Amino acid sequence: MNTSRPREDVWIERWTGKLQARRIPGLRQGLGHDCAVLAAPSRELDLVLKTDAVVEGVHFLRTTPASLVGRKALARALSDLAAAGATPRAALVTVGCPDKKSAARLQSVYRGLAQAARRWRVAIVGGETVRTRQLLLSVSLTGTVPRGLSPHRGGARPGHLLFVTGTLGGSWPRRHLTFTPRLKEGQWLARKKLPSAMMDLSDGLGADLPRLARMSRVGFRIDSKKLPLSPGANLRQAVSRGEDYELLFAVPPAKSDRLRKTWPFSTRLTPIGVCLPARSGFQAGDLPLQGYDHLR
Repeated sequence: MNTSRPREDVWIERWTGKLQARRIPGLRQGLGHDCAVLAAPSRELDLVLKTDAVVEGVHFLRTTPASLVGRKALARALSDLAAAGATPRAALVTVGCPDKKSAARLQSVYRGLAQAARRWRVAIVGGETVRTRQLLLSVSLTGTVPRGLSPHRGGARPGHLLFVTGTLGGSWPRRHLTFTPRLKEGQWLARKKLPSAMMDLSDGLGADLPRLARMSRVGFRIDSKKLPLSPGANLRQAVSRGEDYELLFAVPPAKSDRLRKTWPFSTRLTPIGVCLPARSGFQAGDLPLQGYDHLR
C-alpha cells in the first residue's frame, strides 16, 4: 500500500503555511476543506464579490520579484473592492503552476500574498491548484459594504464633475507592483454618499472613463491640463498606459464643495472634467481614448 503524499499536497502545504494563522469572525471552515464556509453578513450589509487574475507575460515577467507577484495578485482585486466602497473580508486563491521550478518560486509568491493579506486584513480561506502553461494566480474576494451604499458605474448625470485620486501614467516599470489600493478612500466616499458613479482605473483613463460614461449614458469632457501626471509621465501615458489603480468617480455639483473641504486623506484629489449629455460625445482633445485591451 502506497502511503506517500501527493507532491501537489506537499507544495500546497509549503505555500500556504503562513496563511493558516489568520482567522476572521464568522469563518466556519477555511483552508484544507472542499469549500470555505463563512457566516452570512448582517442585514445591514451587502455582500461584494470580485475575481481577478495575474498571468506571467501579461501582468508580470519571469524576472519580477516573486513576492511582488503575490502582492499584486491581491492588490488588484482589492482595488476593485475600493471602487465598490467595500471592506475586504476573505479570499480564495487559484494557482496555475507549469513546473517544479515555478512551484518553488510560488513559496515566495505566497510570502508576498501573506504580507499583503495581513496589511489589508484579508483572510485567505481556500483555493485551487492546477497545471498551466505559465504561472498565474486568480484571486476571488468577498467583502461587505453598508446596505445600499456601494457606488456603481451607472449613476453619473450631465453636469456631474469627474475626479481622480493620485497620479496617472507612472505604473511601469514598478508602481504596478507596489501601488496601494484606495480602500480607505473608497469606503469614505461611499459612506458619505458623494459619488454618483465610481470605478478603479486598471486599463487606463482612456478606456475606463468611456466605460463609466456608456454605463451612465452620458458624454464627457476632460481637461488635459488638469490631469495629475506621475513623475516622468506624459499625457498620452496618463490616458492610455493603464494599471494606475486609482479611483475615478463622478460627483454632483452640489456635493463637490463638501468633497473638497472634507477630504481627509493625503492622497491627491483632482477634478479632471465634467459629464455631458450623451449627444455631446466623448471630448478629450487630441488625447487617444484607448487603454489596455486584453483581446487587441
